[in-house]
Amino acid sequence: MKIIALVPVRNEAWVLTHSLASLSGFCDVIIVSDQSSEDESRDICRRFSKVVLLESAGSKISTQVRWDLFDAARGYDGCNLLWCTDADELVSPRAARACLEARRDQLVPGTVVECMFVHPWHSAARYRVFDWRYAPQLKPLAFVDDRRMDYDRSRPHSIHEPRVPEESARRVLQAPELHVLHLQWLLANRTQMRQAWYRCKELLDGKPAAAINEYYAGTLPDRSARTAEMPAAWTEGLTFPDLAADREPSWNEREILAWFAQYGPARFEPLEIWHLAPLRKAFVEAVGRQPRPDRSYRPSWPALARHFGRRVAAAARRRLPL
Repeated sequence: MKIIALVPVRNEAWVLTHSLASLSGFCDVIIVSDQSSEDESRDICRRFSKVVLLESAGSKISTQVRWDLFDAARGYDGCNLLWCTDADELVSPRAARACLEARRDQLVPGTVVECMFVHPWHSAARYRVFDWRYAPQLKPLAFVDDRRMDYDRSRPHSIHEPRVPEESARRVLQAPELHVLHLQWLLANRTQMRQAWYRCKELLDGKPAAAINEYYAGTLPDRSARTAEMPAAWTEGLTFPDLAADREPSWNEREILAWFAQYGPARFEPLEIWHLAPLRKAFVEAVGRQPRPDRSYRPSWPALARHFGRRVAAAARRRLPL
């Protein structure tokens, strides 16, 4: 059984050296699908002997790219373990080797593997805790291909499809001892712009603005986020990128501004994206006033007050002697 990593890439030079080094430490093959990167991503890929580079003439969304990567992995004989990752994810090679070796007998064809997904928070030394979205939690990240599994390919334009073919899996294997670090929030500015890009893309695809805002509400800046110190075992053998890239405009920002030029910023006014200075500036210059996003999904202040009052009353009743 080979271990084959599948990695979609678009302008990931800021982190790609580190993620490919991590994957090279425990994978036999790394298949990268590059979506017309404008930075050094393709040159970086060519420096790693285990990388098989697929170069796309255009740019596809991640769902379609994962299907292409999966089809390419089928070119290798056998029931292989496919490690479905992103360029901004790192895992200790030693920990990955130890986990997969210890569970070798459980890695039978048709098995989906769930690992702990961890979010370093503005620093490689700390990670997010006590949050339903960003606290460490099990996530399907790999599967052993039985040569019959496949993705549901009926939604080719959906952004947030599972990265593994869960519906056709025979069993799920949980590996909570293996921690995969998602570095997205190390670049807070870029991450906010990426989330804004998702909102704009879904609006252009016809989804209602209020529903989009509600779905992405948890990604808005949170000054009260709680963190904990990163255990050394989770980062053993890893290197981390220079965070100076967070000061440079991203491809997401350039594409959003191109959409503004094509459709007008007012088309996107209902979205909660205006905390980002370049986008707010473009809106004010074009429309002549501040944007008013649609926050109708949020409970009204009276409703919040009633909810808080009920919680206080319930807590008081619990303290009353019987």
